Amino acid sequence: MCNELAFRVAAPDDLPALWSIRNRAARVQCAGHYPPAALETWLAAAPSDGFRHLLRQGHAIVAEQGRNIVGYTVVDVGERELEALFVAPDHFRRGCGSQLLARAEELASQEGIVTLTLSAALNAIDFYLAHDYELLAIDDYAHRSGVRLKRGVMQKSLKISRRSS
Repeated sequence: MCNELAFRVAAPDDLPALWSIRNRAARVQCAGHYPPAALETWLAAAPSDGFRHLLRQGHAIVAEQGRNIVGYTVVDVGERELEALFVAPDHFRRGCGSQLLARAEELASQEGIVTLTLSAALNAIDFYLAHDYELLAIDDYAHRSGVRLKRGVMQKSLKISRRSS
């Protein structure tokens, strides 16, 4: 289990570590769900300006074990969307993703988000279903890299817990 995790707000200089985790995790988890060429085209895309902006806004949370980042999540508050959640492959199936998702939902709730949406890779749909997300549709998504990928469009109603001032 990922019992010894520490959580903190991600800093912009964490970006290389976050992107590395994203790419390593997706290569393992998405294999078999997407054609290899499409997967590699998607993963070759650099972080978007929007992703960098979310990091600067403080809407990204990292999970650390010791001094190593082992996973992260990003909430796009303006879009009321879970933008990303990735865990390093050597920490799969230990509860890290569940803990990060709980932190993301807490952040979203504190920001007044009533319904959190997300686009799940096909391999992640069952994870989100197990955490009470509803699958609204499976559709084709045109990624900015030019590749089209199937995704699950999902949502969950949250309990609002406003930040104390």
